[in-house]
Amino acid sequence: MDRRDMMKALLAVGASSALVACGEKAAPKSSGPSGDNFAKAGAFFSGREMAIIGALANTIIPDTDTPGAVAAGVPDVIQNLASEWATPDARAGWRAVVDGVNSQLGEGGRGFAELPAEAQNTALAAFDAAAYGDGATDLHKGYRDVKSTIATAYYMSEVGATQELRYEAVPGEWKGCIPFSDVGRTWAT
Repeated sequence: MDRRDMMKALLAVGASSALVACGEKAAPKSSGPSGDNFAKAGAFFSGREMAIIGALANTIIPDTDTPGAVAAGVPDVIQNLASEWATPDARAGWRAVVDGVNSQLGEGGRGFAELPAEAQNTALAAFDAAAYGDGATDLHKGYRDVKSTIATAYYMSEVGATQELRYEAVPGEWKGCIPFSDVGRTWAT
C-alpha cells in the first residue's frame, strides 16, 4: 500500500465514522455478531454478508481486556463505507472477498459466521498465514485489504483510540529510542 492509498483509506474510514455518528443508532455492541444486527434497508451488504463481516471482525480483533472490533462498531463502519462511499469495483471486490472467505473457511455445510468461535479462530489463522505467505491468490490479497480496513476502522474508533491505544493530546517530551516495555502501549495521537 502506498501513501496515497493509505490516505484514501484513512479518509474513507473517517468519513464513514462521521456517517455512523450522524445516522440512526450505532451497531449493537455484542461479541456475538449476527447479520441482522448490522443489516439496514438500502445498505450494500445483506444480513448474511454482515454476519460474515462481523465474524471476521470479531475474530481479527476480539474482545479482551478492551472491547473488540464488533463492540467498536467496525461492521457498521464497513457497511457505511460500502453503501455510501465505495466505487462499484470496490464493492464487487469486497463482496467477492466476503463470499470467498465464507466458502473457503466454512465447514460441514456451515458458513464461517455459523462456526463456533474456536473453529473460526483456527480456520482464519490458517487462511491468514496463506494470505501473507508465498503464492497468495487474489482472494488472499482482497482479504488483506479487508483485514487492513477492519484494523484501521478499529483504531480510528473511540474505543480503539482511547482504550486499546494510549491517548494523550500531547504525549510529553520526545524520546527517540526507549524500550517498549517502559511505555507498554503506543499512542493514538
